[in-house]
Parts: sequence; C-alpha cells; structure tokens
Amino acid sequence: MCGIIGSFKFTGFTSPLSLDPIRHRGPDGEGSWFSADQRCWLGHTRLAIQDLTEAGSQPITSHCGRVVLVFNGEIYNHLQLRHSLALSTWRGHSDSETLVEGLAQVGTAFLSKLSGMFAFAAYDIQTNELLLCRDRFGIKPLYVSSQTDGFTFASEKRALLAKQELSPQLVSQVLTFGHPTTPAQFVELPSPRSPVTSLPPGVIFRITHTGQFHPLHFWPMQNQKSLTKRVYSPPPVNSLARVSNHFRHLLTEVISQHLLSDVPVACFLSSGLDSGILAAIASRQNVGAISTFTVALPGTPQDESIRARQMAKHCGTNHHELIIDQDQALLLVEGALTTLDSPTADGINTFIVSNAVANHGIKVALSGLGADELFGGYPSHRIVPLLHSLTALPVSLRHLLLQVFTPRIARKIQDVEHWDDWHLAIALRRWASNADLSSAGAIPFEWPEPPPHVRLDTWGMCTWAELFGYTEPMLLRDSDAMSMACGLEIRVPFLDHRIVEFALSTARRFQRPGKFFLRSAFSDLFPPGYLSRAKQGFALPMKDWMLGPLFPLCRTRLECLRDSGYLDPIWIEQQWASFEAGDLNWPRAWSLVVLGEFAHRASSF
Repeated sequence: MCGIIGSFKFTGFTSPLSLDPIRHRGPDGEGSWFSADQRCWLGHTRLAIQDLTEAGSQPITSHCGRVVLVFNGEIYNHLQLRHSLALSTWRGHSDSETLVEGLAQVGTAFLSKLSGMFAFAAYDIQTNELLLCRDRFGIKPLYVSSQTDGFTFASEKRALLAKQELSPQLVSQVLTFGHPTTPAQFVELPSPRSPVTSLPPGVIFRITHTGQFHPLHFWPMQNQKSLTKRVYSPPPVNSLARVSNHFRHLLTEVISQHLLSDVPVACFLSSGLDSGILAAIASRQNVGAISTFTVALPGTPQDESIRARQMAKHCGTNHHELIIDQDQALLLVEGALTTLDSPTADGINTFIVSNAVANHGIKVALSGLGADELFGGYPSHRIVPLLHSLTALPVSLRHLLLQVFTPRIARKIQDVEHWDDWHLAIALRRWASNADLSSAGAIPFEWPEPPPHVRLDTWGMCTWAELFGYTEPMLLRDSDAMSMACGLEIRVPFLDHRIVEFALSTARRFQRPGKFFLRSAFSDLFPPGYLSRAKQGFALPMKDWMLGPLFPLCRTRLECLRDSGYLDPIWIEQQWASFEAGDLNWPRAWSLVVLGEFAHRASSF
C-alpha cells in the first residue's frame, strides 16, 4: 500500500513533482524514476506490507528492463500467478514485482487474472507509452490532471493542485449526494481548464508519446455477454443450503488470500453481521493470530463494545477496545476536516477508528465494507422494485400515489431523468433535487451515468448503483483517504471481484432485502441470539458537538462558504437554522461546513 504520483509530457521535458502531499501514505520509503528522454517521471511513497526488504521498493523495473511500475494496492493471488510467468529467479516476494513482470510478459491481459485492489502507472520504455489503471471497483484511487503538453496523476488530488478550489458543479454534487461523483468513462483527456478528474474504476488508460489515448474497460470485459463465464461460477443449485455452502468456501478462500502480509493483519469489529463474519473466518484461518479492534466513545447512546467483546471471545481473537474520550474525539474531528482530499460529508468515523488502530501499531485491517451493497443491506433493493412496478402508470399518477403514501420518496424522485433501475436507485441517495439547488443558488447537478455493465435485473442494477453511485465515490474514496492519512491499509474482502460476481449471478430466490442470504449462510458463526439484536455501530454525537464545542469552527467555515459566492448567503443561514431546530440532519449541515473548509483553503492560498 502506497502513494503514487507522476507526470508525462507529449513535448519537451517533464519535471519531478513533490512527494510531500502523499508522504503520509507511505512513511516507510520513497523513490522516483526518470525516463531516458526525460518525458516521463514516476514517484512513489511506500507503506511496507509485502516483502519488507529493498526488493519490495518502487519504482520497480521488469527483469527484461522494458516496463517501469509504480503501484498502490495489494494483489492477493500474486504468488500463484508467478507460476504462469516465464521467470525462474525472483528478486523477492512482493506483489509489485509480480505485477511488473506480468505486464512485461503478458501485457494488459494479465489484469483479468488479478485478485486485489490496485491503482498503478506503468511506463513501456520500448514504445514510450504510459499505462494507467484502476481496479474493478475503485477501491484504490487515481486522479488525473491535464495540461496543454501532457498530464499529471496521483493517488490524491492535493498532490496535483496548487490550491484546492470548488467549482459550481462540485458544489451541486456535494449538496445533492454528499460527495463528488466519478465519471463512468473517459471519452477524452480532461481539459487543461477542468479540475482534477478521477480515473473511472475498471479502466485501462493507455497514452502514447504523441498524446493519443486508448481507454478500455477490463471489467466487465467489453463485448462480454454475461458474467457467468468465470473461474468461480456458482454451480447449479436447487437449495439455499447448497448455494450457501458454495459461498462459504469461496469467501473463506478470499479471506485467506486477504490475510497475505508480512505484518500483522487485524479486523475492525463492530456489533454487526459483516465484520463478525470476517472475524470468525479469519480467526479460523490464523488461530490465535488475529487481533480485533472496537472503538468506543464513552457517554454516547450507542456503544457496541460489549457485544463486540462477546463476538471476539466467541471467535478467540486477541481483542482490543480502544476508548476515546470526547476531547480526543473533537481534535480528531477537526483533524479529519483538514485531512479531506475531496469535499465529503462522510469519513469522520473512519479517520477516528483508523487513527486509534494505527496508534496501536497496526498497518493492515479488514473491513466489512461492501456486504450491504451486494446482499440487500440498503433500502434500494427493497424500494426500487416497488417503484419499477409503477412504470405502467402515467407519470402524473405515479407521483400522486407516491406523494400520498411516501412523500419522502416522492421528493427524492420528483425530477428523475429516466424511470429506470439505475436512476431510481441513485435518486434514493439524493439529499436535494434540482429545485432545492435552485433555491440554494446552485446550478443543476449532472446525473451520474452507470459504468458499462452486462445484463442485470432490477436487484443487480440496484447493486450496481450502490457500488458505483455511492460506495466507490464516497465510502471507498473516504476510507482510502482517511485511513491512509493515518498510515493504515484497509482491505475489503466482500469487494473481491469473485464475491461481487457471485452476488450478481446468484438466483434471486436466494437474495432478499436485509442481507437474508448472509444471515442464512453464516448464522452458525455467531453466539446464540447475537444476530437477533439490531446493530448499533460506532456513532459520534455530531449534532451536539456542532451545536456545542465545534460551533466556532462550523460558523467560521460557514462564513467562508457564504463569502465564496457559490451559494445564496440567506439560504445558508436558513439551512443552519433548520439544523438547530432539528429539521435538518447533521450530515447535510456538515456538508456545508465541509464546503466552507474548501472555500477557506482556496481563499487562504
């Protein structure tokens, strides 16, 4: 796990970029490389997890000398992949060495064999071409900024910007969704006048020395008719027991691979289903060697430490309860705000948890992120099929029925562009309609398009929308930025592509809202009665803090937002008044504070 950065010029010579903005991502080492013609520069900061020796350092060059690589992520099956490569002697056992050799010997076809999370840049010395790539689901970030004679790229936006500015569309996206969106695909390099752009997930982006580019989605593979042709295909089943047994074997193998590391791997443990499954299976893989961590904030109404302790004892893990007092937490909230790489209303919990775990000497932790998206843990899997059933009715009648029976949902979808599964699922995630944006003085938001996909039914399309409309641009982006700010790598086994493909191809009679399938398949891993109680989760009393000790900070940032001119100052004050009155939830009010933080950064440059 690391930070990568680089520049590539179509004409003239490039210059090295500063490693300072990404040094927190890799405090264990750093390196850089210039091409012979001085047109390409690659930089790297290292968080040493696999092969702690010099053999794991980057940039790394293939044995034939043709390909140079900087890589951020983990390839969990890389040792198995080495058997397919024509190389008898290896420098070490790092996954970066496996990847650079695979690219040199096999080319981009090697990517379809990878199980892991990754973002990398690889330079072909023979053709003077640069290859940028991001994993299937965008677990690892990669940002691109274009100039008139070339472009730059990095693991974080801050490394590419002289100052972090807002734009009208970015403001509208944050007000609408709580986070920026990610483009579904590149049709051209970003304009030199445009802000930094995120490379879409699952994309290979090849750029020639003349400035021509060739983007290609490697997952799902273009022209692939279905997701059924894979190594791990669910067998024909006629019972829940058989499909559950198959999935348990698959998830066990995936978790086993995710434990690959030369440093200890821990598990985040809440009081819920997803992290409990990971802890139970991981502890069986490495008996007595798995540590679990629960963070508790005394005095909050939701404390999951007692139940997490019960689960840890049941699994036999080396359990740690990390207690954070209010003064510590308040400092960490302010730290999280200044750490943000993109404006988002999320990520504070991740920063606090990651900081606590990293301070305990841990570099790697497993997270249950992704299970809700795949197995019906979000409302979209329940609501969208009901909305979809109304398509035969006239539009006016649809909205009338919704306004009568579910006015909250009616507000969310009142101006939905297309009454299809993708747009309906995305609309359910909205905080504001275009009418709301207009009253705020903001411009209309642009509906995010779905990444290319294969044939999916309504359930599958809800999963797709949650993965690429919410999880990637918010949860994964924030998890990466906040955890790496603390020098911690978060691994997400549920987002292994084999698990995702399994979930998308499983017969719908086995999938029900509320993660029915997971509960059925893994209930025996938990203490009796454990899953009958609702998950509480690590919650922060943000409303009380924003109206109490964080009030001066919030007001200062709101004043910066007001002075920026992006939004109507009167509307901003109205929103805060609604928050104080209890009519606006704290994440929406916090999103204004976050926008004010970025307005402050731009004004103080």
